[in-house]
Amino acid sequence: MSRRLLLALALALPAAGARAQAPLPDRTYAMGDPAIDGLQEVFRRTLESNRKEFQGRFTRVQGFRAGSGYPQLWVRDSSGLAPLSRYLYPRGYLTSWLEEMLAHQDESGSVYDWIASGELHLFNQWAPQARELVNAGAIAISADKNTSEADQETSAVDAAWRAWQATGDDNWLKKPIRGTSVVERCAAAVRFLTRTRYDARLGLVTSAYTADWGDVSLAHADQRAIYVDDTTPLVAGLYTNSLTARAMGQLADMYGAIGNTTRAAEWRAQGNLMRRKIDRHFWQAQAGYYRMNVVVRGGPRVPPAVDVDRIFALGGNTMALLAGIPSDAQAARILDTAEARRRRYQLATVSGVLLPPFADGVFPHPALTRAWQYQNGGQWDWFGGRFVLAEYERGYSRRATEHLAQIARRTRDSKGAYEWHTRSGEAKGSGRYSATAAALAEAVYTGLFGVKLGHGVADLDIRLLDRTGRIDLTQPATGTRVAYRYAFDPRARRITLDAETNARLGRVRLVVPGTLRVREVRRGGRVVRFSSETRGEDRAIVVPGGASPVRLEVRLSPR
Repeated sequence: MSRRLLLALALALPAAGARAQAPLPDRTYAMGDPAIDGLQEVFRRTLESNRKEFQGRFTRVQGFRAGSGYPQLWVRDSSGLAPLSRYLYPRGYLTSWLEEMLAHQDESGSVYDWIASGELHLFNQWAPQARELVNAGAIAISADKNTSEADQETSAVDAAWRAWQATGDDNWLKKPIRGTSVVERCAAAVRFLTRTRYDARLGLVTSAYTADWGDVSLAHADQRAIYVDDTTPLVAGLYTNSLTARAMGQLADMYGAIGNTTRAAEWRAQGNLMRRKIDRHFWQAQAGYYRMNVVVRGGPRVPPAVDVDRIFALGGNTMALLAGIPSDAQAARILDTAEARRRRYQLATVSGVLLPPFADGVFPHPALTRAWQYQNGGQWDWFGGRFVLAEYERGYSRRATEHLAQIARRTRDSKGAYEWHTRSGEAKGSGRYSATAAALAEAVYTGLFGVKLGHGVADLDIRLLDRTGRIDLTQPATGTRVAYRYAFDPRARRITLDAETNARLGRVRLVVPGTLRVREVRRGGRVVRFSSETRGEDRAIVVPGGASPVRLEVRLSPR
């Protein structure tokens, strides 16, 4: 992330490490890799150290700072915290901060980057266009928007969609926020992008020329770089437009849930159209990945397109994968490119965000002026964790677990979920970075263990392969619990799964280890039918859900 640009902290001060604490006694999962198993202690400590509560203008706000050194609640960071916070904290931490953000939404649909409890003078030295929204009695709320980026609105939609998925509360989508429902405010946010930050020729959303997902443009050497002005080069960026396409699909889901099928169909069609436009304008068939951007308004500092197109941008390509834009064949090439670039540039993890980075001096701002620094080629586990999730979802489970273990080992060695790391692995920035912890938690909970809990249904998409593991998760907002034990016995050629939940058990999908094939599946001792499916390198079986608890035995044989 680090678009937060507390540059005095990010550049001048040493990395902030986690305070020493005794290990937490309760563990929610185990899978046999000490580094991956150890991440859960980092998850809990990171969020708790950043937990924040204050009285907003419209509600009591509960949320999480981005990390040590960041006093605000950032919409683009907070939107990705639900995969972790939903299993640790009550409902208010999913919804209240977003409701306060939406209550301050502009009539145009524009959403602020961040809000914070505090008077303006605490923030405007490094956010010169910040404004004070409220200053009445004991309540002072300040906010700002880094207009170099255009992902605030789509982040708000993502946050609403995640909160709705977690709680299963369709009525919350209709909750009025200053007279306008949550879902209507989300729709207005996306319309703001398609009306005011839009290039009609490309049919895509525009933003400043930054380093992929970053918020520092190449127009200025000072804090003006976080705002768009008449001198700022503009691009249609892969990252921004992938988030927009995803947000349109999420709006379709939410409108469908409240029975507005017309609006749902409209947003679904818009999202599909944008996916096709992204694929048309960004895919590089020869290179095997999506280009970072297409220049809309240039300038003297804009590097030649041929130089930029050779850069593999992890953030944009990852979000394109998660938004369902590339085909399976394209996805395979993107995933192969990421691993090839990691090896080529000798990085310990797959978290390098620009490979290769921009050359020294392309960005005049001191945060990015050197290659391999900060957003210009640093290793960001915020995006590495999301990439691992994409690997799992696209059917490359064995490689995903290897990449997850690499990141987990570095997290263990760094003694915290850091904001970013240098090319050599030196930890930088906040030592308790919320987005890093949440991205890795989603890779573990949703990717590796495959727990997909929403609307009272627990689906399992288990990718432990030849590992033996267990997980036990409870969601405080709803009291929903899902737990299972998975064991692979190579001698008996058998997988055993014992699962239970107080939700409805949906489908159970198991990725089969190695080259083994499934001979039969028994549930409660009785043979049951199953279906088979292949995606990427993964071969899986799918068994319909049923009563809980359930015991499945999968008997295997060599191919």
